[in-house]
Amino acid sequence: MKKFIISFMVLLLAGITVSGCMAVAPKKDLKPSDYDLGMTYEKASKENKPIIAVFYADWCTYCVRFMPKLDSVRNIYKDKFNVVLLNVEDDHNKAMVEEYRISGFPSVYIIDPRYDNRVHIDSPYLDSVKSLSTEVGRYARVRELIEKGSACK
Repeated sequence: MKKFIISFMVLLLAGITVSGCMAVAPKKDLKPSDYDLGMTYEKASKENKPIIAVFYADWCTYCVRFMPKLDSVRNIYKDKFNVVLLNVEDDHNKAMVEEYRISGFPSVYIIDPRYDNRVHIDSPYLDSVKSLSTEVGRYARVRELIEKGSACK
């Protein structure tokens, strides 16, 4: 009986130790500002890639739900696009918010400094990874055609 109690205590102690060492589950409903993409608009605009610019507000529940979808699309197109997040409440982004006339969140644009082009992606396309990916892919194909055409000249 004594061996049973000692064995039980060892197993209980081991169980407590292991459960204390297990990874903490990822946070749910991260705010958009919790996503660190490592890319500013200034840095992205100097590269030869179009930019997926997302105007957001941390308090916006649609923005919170949109971010995992954006993150998936970002991973799909990381070689063809830079992704930047622009907090509409940050004074640093005030000029862009005014220039793009942002009034709803999230607002997503594909901005291509090389061709002085900007395309707004309408809200219905933000509902799923598939629809957002389709729109981003469409722009990537058009840009490739433009690049091939300008290489022929």
